[in-house]
Amino acid sequence: MKIKGLIFLVTSLVLFGSCRKEVKYTSRTSLDNKYCIDIPSGASQDESNTEVMNFVDRKSDLFITIKRIHEATIDDYIGNNCTNTDDSFSYDLIQSSDTSSFYRITKGFDNLWSAYDLYMLKKINGNNYIIKVSSDLLDKSDMINMVDHIYASMKQKDEADKATVTTSLKDKVPSLVNTYSKSTYSIKYPKQWQVLENLNDMTETYIGYKPENFGFTVVRFKTDETLSQIHADGNESVRQAGFKIIEDKQTKVDGVKCYRQVLIMNIKGQEAINISYTFKKDGMLYDFRFGSVTTKAQEALAAEIIKSFRFK
Repeated sequence: MKIKGLIFLVTSLVLFGSCRKEVKYTSRTSLDNKYCIDIPSGASQDESNTEVMNFVDRKSDLFITIKRIHEATIDDYIGNNCTNTDDSFSYDLIQSSDTSSFYRITKGFDNLWSAYDLYMLKKINGNNYIIKVSSDLLDKSDMINMVDHIYASMKQKDEADKATVTTSLKDKVPSLVNTYSKSTYSIKYPKQWQVLENLNDMTETYIGYKPENFGFTVVRFKTDETLSQIHADGNESVRQAGFKIIEDKQTKVDGVKCYRQVLIMNIKGQEAINISYTFKKDGMLYDFRFGSVTTKAQEALAAEIIKSFRFK
């Protein structure tokens, strides 16, 4: 196997395997200007009014409804509005609380078709709202993570406006206060990030921040192949693996030539983005690969981390 292709496949297990559940969100405001809520960016607004907001993502058969209701409890709402009149469908309650009810819906021989309906009750400024998320393509864990995010993001409009300053602070690039050092190089990283070493036979190190599912792998080994050969072989391998190269340019890292690539792949309707820096010095190949890049702030942080790289 080509060297760069082998690098890609190994680091993919670490980076892209962990970003399958990554979802980008966009803040939306209700038509009566009463609340703001995060909705997956791939979902477009459907028929809506001041009482109900509807969003649809056809790629993942995702349907989201936010509706103001008169019922005081989630059980009352489901009992009054979600009675099953079609005996060919089976509704199984898989999780419930005072503010949530999660159902698995099945149909057909041996339950060949299935879907999930997730309901959550949110109170804002004296009004009760039901949040319903449904899909027959997304799995249970993805659905629960999504509805939890949507529920937590829903805020009264004036409270959401006040939170804008706090959000902008989170988007700033953190200071690189820690240094990771090996025999041939050193590199800096943010204070809260963790270091995991010897993940497999090729991946020397992973440094990242678990709450954001963001970090980078380090691959380093001796090779006689030129950097240009490795780069050309790698381009073929990543395309065969299903990734699209959206940016490929030469730059420099601590004075040596470096190839910077931005790769993208669509996984379950979501874009998985990877940024790699590959360079060589004194017969040693270096590959730094950032996975789960979802924001401009993360992209800027990756650039700052690479700028801190120094040969010894």
